Amino acid sequence: MWTPDPAHMQLAFAEALRGAGRTHPNPSVGAVVVKDGAVVGTGFHIGPGNPHAEVVALRAAGERARGADLYVSLEPCCTTGRTGPCTEAISAAGVSRVAAAVLDPNPQVSGRGIQALRDMGIVTSLGFLERDSVAVDPAYHGFYRKGRPYVHLKWAQTLDGRVVIPGGGYITGPEARLRVHFDRYLSDAILVSASTVEADDPLLTIRLEDRHKTIARVILDHQGRLTGHERIFLTCPDEGPVWIVRPPGSEPNPLAGKEGVAILDVATAADGRFPLSEVLQALKVRGIMGLYVEAVGGLSSAFLRAGLVDKVSVHVAPLLAGPGPGPAALEGVVSPAGGVVVLEHPHWERAGADWIVTADVEDACSLG
Repeated sequence: MWTPDPAHMQLAFAEALRGAGRTHPNPSVGAVVVKDGAVVGTGFHIGPGNPHAEVVALRAAGERARGADLYVSLEPCCTTGRTGPCTEAISAAGVSRVAAAVLDPNPQVSGRGIQALRDMGIVTSLGFLERDSVAVDPAYHGFYRKGRPYVHLKWAQTLDGRVVIPGGGYITGPEARLRVHFDRYLSDAILVSASTVEADDPLLTIRLEDRHKTIARVILDHQGRLTGHERIFLTCPDEGPVWIVRPPGSEPNPLAGKEGVAILDVATAADGRFPLSEVLQALKVRGIMGLYVEAVGGLSSAFLRAGLVDKVSVHVAPLLAGPGPGPAALEGVVSPAGGVVVLEHPHWERAGADWIVTADVEDACSLG
């Protein structure tokens, strides 16, 4: 029985991460070809319409792929889209064994790719370092497993939980703010409330020197606060579209018909707020897999309370603001059961003078 080498699979994960943030609706995938214990080819998927990771790695290996092992961070595809099936390319290259870290959650592929390889007489190993593989592209896996966009909730706060400081301005330093742009880059859309746009007048763009990407900007505007004079509309459509979520039947929106602006009709609930699950479904229809939510106060709590958050990032500055204007980081109940939200796999890291803690919300479970 074949036992794959974890070092080679970790290399496949590292390759996959090279394409992170630019592959959706395809997954971020990395592949490594190993012959007689030596790496002879590597590859990753750089985006829709381009060769998949397996094909890139096999081309790099050339004739050395015959009789070799192939390590892939995700089950190879067996379907024809913009490119041909990877399973056929693997067979044509003469690969002897394939180690796939995890099944592809896309129902068009899931299990079929591995079975196709086995039917071709290729030895396979499945489920090797599965958790690490899912962590490469959690939005892709979450989208198919939960039937909605993967939600990464972020806020910045002082040590005493305030999100507004006397005199205004940024709470965190440049290093933490740079991290925000990187996390935006990994997502397909950013979501904020109209009150945030009204208060901060943000651009909600991705400002990284070495990576350019347009991104959808989603604004929840149940009260019709947007005027069209906000800075975000000056960047539209060059930096990505702006989608305004409004209740159907609202007053005519002055932004309707503006290039790059779309109005998403979502009915409000009895409390006058948007049912967040319906907002996510509206974004799913538009192909959003990864959603970066920048929210505080009632909106951040509402996402948690609805059990719709998959990952939390809290940027903490070494400041004490005391009581003052503006909301707290969280307001109201944050768990469906009224208890606490359990965060798993917390990771603390320094960002200049600030700290960033990131954790998973595996389930909307609570402790009494």
